[in-house]
Amino acid sequence: MQSEQLLSMLGERLALSQAQMEQCSSLYNKCWAVLISDNKVPASLLQGDMSEDVWRACLLWLIKSLVCKAAPDSQQPLPGLPLGEMLNACKVNLVTFFKELPVVVNKLKPVVSEAMGGSEKSIETALQLREWQETLVSLQHISNKYKDLFWHMARSTGSSSSAKQPLMRAGWLAFLMIKAQLLPGFPDLVSCLELLVCVLNLLLASSAFTDNQLQALQSGIPSAIDPTGKFNTLKALSLEAKVDYVKTKVLMPQIEAHLRALLESGQFSWLPSPLPEGMIHPQAQKVDTCCGLYLECLGSGSKPDQMIELVLHLDQEYNRFYMTQVMYICI
Repeated sequence: MQSEQLLSMLGERLALSQAQMEQCSSLYNKCWAVLISDNKVPASLLQGDMSEDVWRACLLWLIKSLVCKAAPDSQQPLPGLPLGEMLNACKVNLVTFFKELPVVVNKLKPVVSEAMGGSEKSIETALQLREWQETLVSLQHISNKYKDLFWHMARSTGSSSSAKQPLMRAGWLAFLMIKAQLLPGFPDLVSCLELLVCVLNLLLASSAFTDNQLQALQSGIPSAIDPTGKFNTLKALSLEAKVDYVKTKVLMPQIEAHLRALLESGQFSWLPSPLPEGMIHPQAQKVDTCCGLYLECLGSGSKPDQMIELVLHLDQEYNRFYMTQVMYICI
């Protein structure tokens, strides 16, 4: 998209007034003039049109964050404009965006602070740039940890990687949605990992194990066997993720309630509605799942077509959640 189209999209999605649109356009043009006049920006090896795409993405985010942060007089929630949608419009990926953003912001601080009537330090604070960069690093770490734990779990239940891809995507989206609902805008890494373990446990708790699979789990993580001889799935995942089992056990009922709500809101033909309470794992004498959810379609019995349907639903819910938030700066 060209600059005029991007600004028009910003105005429409955030229901900006004429005065706000004029302020956005003026700031955008001033910043753009600075960027194109300096061959040193951005500092990476990006060249040509790709550089300009990154600049447009950075400017759109910067203007939205500063000029459009406050909602109009209307008390109705605005549709919002998530960062992901802005990046798609500019054809820029998230990693490239956050790599170039500090360089662009540093170059534009004088003109932005003058236009907004604040100090350069106050501009940095308002943008929360450091928090966003830390969040990206944390999410990358959490994503890698999720994949490692998920595939370790999948192998333990004898599942093929191709069949489990949709379930992996569904579990990740469920984590992102519940994280957005329960944790603050910039949560710490440990809180995210604890929540991640609980979501993974709900998937593992919906898997039936053969005796050989259960034996392999027990020999691989013997510390997860409780005094009664049962294999504790939540404790096993907590140990693997190096988080406090006591905290995840306390958190587990809350995460289960949120996942139940997400599943029920989809009204899937392949799920009972409402979901029954206190479902018992078929191997309850040998396994302690620390939860009352057993849905084979979410575990070892998951079917790709059903999981794809679940992925689409969770993706819609995640976007809908962020588009109704008063705080528009979101990934």
